[in-house]
Amino acid sequence: METTIHGARIHYERAGDGMPVIFLHAGVADSRMWEPQVKGLAKHFDVIAPDMRGFGKSELPPGRWSPVADVLGLMKELALKPTHLVGCSIGGRLAIDFALAHPERISKLVLVGPGIGGMKFDEKYAELWSEVEAADKAGDMEAVNRAEMHLWLDGPRRPRGYVKQPLRDLFLEMNGGNFNSDFSAAPQDELDPPAIERLHEISAPTLVVVGDEDVPTIFDAVEELTEKVPHVRKVVVHDAAHLPNLEHPDEFNRLVLDFLREE
Repeated sequence: METTIHGARIHYERAGDGMPVIFLHAGVADSRMWEPQVKGLAKHFDVIAPDMRGFGKSELPPGRWSPVADVLGLMKELALKPTHLVGCSIGGRLAIDFALAHPERISKLVLVGPGIGGMKFDEKYAELWSEVEAADKAGDMEAVNRAEMHLWLDGPRRPRGYVKQPLRDLFLEMNGGNFNSDFSAAPQDELDPPAIERLHEISAPTLVVVGDEDVPTIFDAVEELTEKVPHVRKVVVHDAAHLPNLEHPDEFNRLVLDFLREE
């Protein structure tokens, strides 16, 4: 399905009936990362999984834009009332920003290995990114894609190739498909002050899900959230890296379903 939001053509998947749940994907993925959730949760909810601008099948027109305004625009276009919001990685960062900007628009928040706007990451983790940075400097985008697959799909502490097919091909296809987007020509509006200074303002019940093999920067972000968000609960998915919903879809779906259906 497609619609136009603030001048950009936005692709989204939609299935099911009931209270709406919007799934916001990671920066190394697109809406296809949520396929097990679209299938698994559509029996209970109206599940909507958009490709954010510049990802998957959605456009990235040059010019300044607001990710938060795009989500609000999608909600208005689809005539959605208060909605559950699920976000992974940069999708989690966007979900946090949206919850701060439009608290009246969401009911519950699920953050999966999330980023946080304005959070500064410790230089002690610089070695983590060295392979990706070297490949990028050499202009070898295939090597960048494979290095990012090891970091985000396998996890830095597990051996290369730990996560098996078909997830490897899916990762390379999703992540590699985003490399052609020129985000420098489409700067994003940011919350001011940034989310890292306002986590105590989040009013929605919040579930934080993290894989125990994710990257250390994510563990730091999760610690910030569990310390500062008022109504928060953390769940660790074992033997999973940055995309636990793909590695353990049944467990992930059960966790999210239980949380969203709680009174």
